[in-house]
Amino acid sequence: MTGPGNEHQASSPKVGDLTPVSDDQEAFRFRFLSLAEHVFDAVVVITADGTIRYASQSIRQVFGYAPEDAIGFDVLGVLDLGDADKLRSTFDEMVAGDLLTVSLEVRATGADGQWIDVELIATNHLQDAIGGIVVNIRDITERKRLDERVREAERRYASIIDSLVDGVMMVDQDGVVVQVNRAFGTMFGVGPELLLGRRLADVHDVSREFGVDTIYPDGSHVDASEHPLLQSLETGNRYTGVVHGIRPTDKPMIWIRINSQPIVDESGTITTGAVASFSDITEVRNATADLRREERFLQAMLDNLEEGIVASDREGRLTVFNPAARRLHGLSERSDPIGKHPTERGLRNVDGTPMAAEDNPLVRALAGEQLRDVEIVLETRAGDRRRVSVNGQLLVDETGERLGAVVAMRDVTEQKKNEDRLAELALHDPLTGLANRTLLAERMRRAIERTRASCAGSEASERDGTAAPGLAVFLLDLDDFKEVNDLLGHDAGDDVLMAVGRRLSATVRPSDTVARLGGDEFVVICELERGEPEMASVADRLATALAEPYSVDGRIIRVGASVGGILADDLQLDPSKLLSRADDAMYDVKWGRRKQRRSMID
Repeated sequence: MTGPGNEHQASSPKVGDLTPVSDDQEAFRFRFLSLAEHVFDAVVVITADGTIRYASQSIRQVFGYAPEDAIGFDVLGVLDLGDADKLRSTFDEMVAGDLLTVSLEVRATGADGQWIDVELIATNHLQDAIGGIVVNIRDITERKRLDERVREAERRYASIIDSLVDGVMMVDQDGVVVQVNRAFGTMFGVGPELLLGRRLADVHDVSREFGVDTIYPDGSHVDASEHPLLQSLETGNRYTGVVHGIRPTDKPMIWIRINSQPIVDESGTITTGAVASFSDITEVRNATADLRREERFLQAMLDNLEEGIVASDREGRLTVFNPAARRLHGLSERSDPIGKHPTERGLRNVDGTPMAAEDNPLVRALAGEQLRDVEIVLETRAGDRRRVSVNGQLLVDETGERLGAVVAMRDVTEQKKNEDRLAELALHDPLTGLANRTLLAERMRRAIERTRASCAGSEASERDGTAAPGLAVFLLDLDDFKEVNDLLGHDAGDDVLMAVGRRLSATVRPSDTVARLGGDEFVVICELERGEPEMASVADRLATALAEPYSVDGRIIRVGASVGGILADDLQLDPSKLLSRADDAMYDVKWGRRKQRRSMID
């Protein structure tokens, strides 16, 4: 690391060049240097003109620079700290004695050119043995990143996790507390003056006598000798992530994460004591427990829902696929769709055609479309098809930023079958399955409209002698059907009526309409291309088909039928008028057949 063009460069003092003036100051110097070498923070001492007089070894871990390369340079240029004007103004106030302690968070640049977030705690020691401003520099980049991840979890699960400030304590080789920072006092609610100069083991024991208990996460008590600081003194080892619960009298439990390590010289010998950092993780721990409880609750709810729930993150990767959704898709328990992207495989439109990838409901919801009662078909690998109704929407946070999407699927297969059955019953004769009066009227209206359009050139057809298109309406009535019911019973009569319906449907085209008006009356509607000649041909086929005998319960039954038909020449008439005319024609046929039978008897 080189200085940023600063012409002023003081002579480079050695790392330990803080001249003591008495035995007490000599002891203080060693304590200060030991604290300064604490690996969790970097420490620099700045003279009144802004020159770095001292830089701890920890500066290498924070900035990537060797401490000896910093000594003698202007602090703002060497450490490349952001917001230099504000820092310079703050520094001037400290030099003037207006400020004794300052805590700031700024952005800096490391040796690799990458930015890092640092916390600066500057303390004015210009008037004491140190002779400068001591700046404690802590790399909080990871904490900042953790804060961002916490905010992400907060948006997704509505949990709050706060970032907490660490406390610092140092003990000498005898376990006596020699340094406590303000964050420690704030965390534990005790002033530094009550701790400094006391043995940590005694503080622990006295606190326990006053009802302040220290426990492990499993609930067992922590003895004084088991404190990480004292363990570091005894073993010479570093301890990280040790969790203690502090239970004050009549106050909620405080959970603390402790990192400690001995302070050693170049040979690894403990020379000064040990130092530890304390992080209050109470809110994080409680929030984590709440989050886990919420996750368990949500998971139990999702597992028991009859609706299929599928969700994805902002990138479209599946994050939720509950058991109901698995059943609808025909997925086995071994199949794990989580983390994958949704596909159109197994998705069909209501008409049975394969669904395009962009029409996948989850994809549509992720694109911002709100889906309400959109019906699709899910086809399993076994070929089973289920009709489902889908609701879906985009998930956003309070700022409108996209988080993902969710869809809910409800199986409506049986419901649609019931609706279809009800529609069938509403429009069809329950005995024969033929069209009833309601459906007949609708189909006649459509046939009239089509025939009217086809007859647009009928005048030309008449001039050239060809037959014009038209609409034939036949009304059929079975002869002597009452005798079938009286002699053989109504079940036999119903069998005959069903047989008549089947014969009529087989005689005409699929596009023609066969309906039952009730009793033994039937209607046939045919759209003709050749007018009267074609109508006569259809009438003959109908009469021939109905004249054939019927086999009912092993008995041969002959039932005649009177077929009356008209060729609609006035297409402005409504369906009821056409049926009335066809009814008149049928009675003319029936009356003529009766007269013929009488004349044959006479």
